[in-house]
Amino acid sequence: MAVTAAAVLGACAAVPALPTSTAAALSHGPARLGAPASVVDCRITKCVALTFDDEPTQYTAAVLDALERQRGVATFFLIGPHALQYRKDVVRQQRDGDAIGDHTVTHPHLTRLTPARIDYELETAAGQIASVTGHRPTLFRPPFGAWNAKVRAAAGAEGLSVVMWSVSSKDWKYHNAHLVEQRVLARVRPGAIIVLHDRYATTPPAVPHIIHALKARGYVLVTVPQMFATTGGLQPGVVYHHGP
Repeated sequence: MAVTAAAVLGACAAVPALPTSTAAALSHGPARLGAPASVVDCRITKCVALTFDDEPTQYTAAVLDALERQRGVATFFLIGPHALQYRKDVVRQQRDGDAIGDHTVTHPHLTRLTPARIDYELETAAGQIASVTGHRPTLFRPPFGAWNAKVRAAAGAEGLSVVMWSVSSKDWKYHNAHLVEQRVLARVRPGAIIVLHDRYATTPPAVPHIIHALKARGYVLVTVPQMFATTGGLQPGVVYHHGP
């Protein structure tokens, strides 16, 4: 398991929760046909995890369509108010076997905030996400990849593992689908955690090509929890950059 504490380069109205029975059914619903089994040994399998930040957005449905067509899974990091706004997409992610994580309420630079404000960002977003899914997330990605000891401590107290990345698409900088695809494919390695953002219209068109190319190279798409399932699982307050 690759774990490091090194620095990384690089107000909503209440919404009724799903009925308990419905939420439970969704959380244990079938994964996409052809998606990997719940346990994949990524020490011997060429695993790769696609992750998407700032979720969900008006473009999320297109990403989910691409994943469904190619029988892939991904990990989505949700901004709390966005989860409330695009509830259907969140339910669809959960139903399809994708993993869902916390990405705060207002997407701030957490390292610049007080511990109390950091707690608010993580805890409130977790509650907003849970109001849709029926489950509080156990994964967390800090906005801008900005974390320090106090952010890590807050995540641990909230029961959240800090999930970073080893491959950046830089789709926030290069609004060009072909270039995004090229950057990912040039840098991917077994155990890679790839970060993308479907808030940009130019990212979803790259996703089908990325998935197709990864599969052609023998990679198996897994969620972040699947990637670490056979190496002790993810632990709260621990920072993960890439798989085993």
